[in-house]
Amino acid sequence: MAHPGQGNPIADFVFGLPPITRALFTGTVATTLAGNFFIDIRSTLLYWPLVTRKWELWRLLTCFFTGKLGFNWAMGLYFLYRTSLDLERGHYAGRTADFAFATALIMIGSLAAGYLFELAVLTEPLLMGLMYLWSMLNPDTIMQFMFGMTFPAKYFPWVLVGWDVLMSGSVPTVKLLGIVIGHAVHYALVQYPAVNGGRALIPTPGFLFLLFPQGAGPTMTQFGFGVQPPRHAAGNAATRSWTAGGGRRLGD
Repeated sequence: MAHPGQGNPIADFVFGLPPITRALFTGTVATTLAGNFFIDIRSTLLYWPLVTRKWELWRLLTCFFTGKLGFNWAMGLYFLYRTSLDLERGHYAGRTADFAFATALIMIGSLAAGYLFELAVLTEPLLMGLMYLWSMLNPDTIMQFMFGMTFPAKYFPWVLVGWDVLMSGSVPTVKLLGIVIGHAVHYALVQYPAVNGGRALIPTPGFLFLLFPQGAGPTMTQFGFGVQPPRHAAGNAATRSWTAGGGRRLGD
């Protein structure tokens, strides 16, 4: 299907992404560029008094996508792109509505955490929630981290926490909040149905199936993250490489 700007490499890349990954990627790029060059970046931060008293409702979304341009922001964007793309083209292939709902639940949990812990930027809870979900859905995939260290993907979120402790000397509270949120979403959408005959604890709302019909969307799984091995092929896990920056939040 043709798209605006077809033939332009950037447009081809963006419109070639599945819908949820495209929304996360373009939302992050657009909001960050706007906040760094065109508007006051403070107008993109989550400040609850302005949300509840002045009805500045856009802050409930922009706080997930805002950040200061730099190496850490670029690495965070790359991780968000890879994690979301692997989920949408892997476990959620042909089930865009379900992935949209999972992402929305992580964002809602992040907003609650933002309210309780007075967080102005929620890029990291969203990213860590999605990473945790991916790691639980691909537990036996072998990860390759800094200095050639390898481990099963189910430990990946905790490796990132340990790396942050090593680099900063402090407990990465925001990362831990993202893990808690990701765990809650994984339990509600994956673990609970698995032990209750497929009955969902929180079913995907019907309107999302109208927006993203079941079976629509990408079904391929081979791209930058590698190919997920067959579940029955023990010991034949793909190796996926990650690098990390200093562990700072995107908005720091």
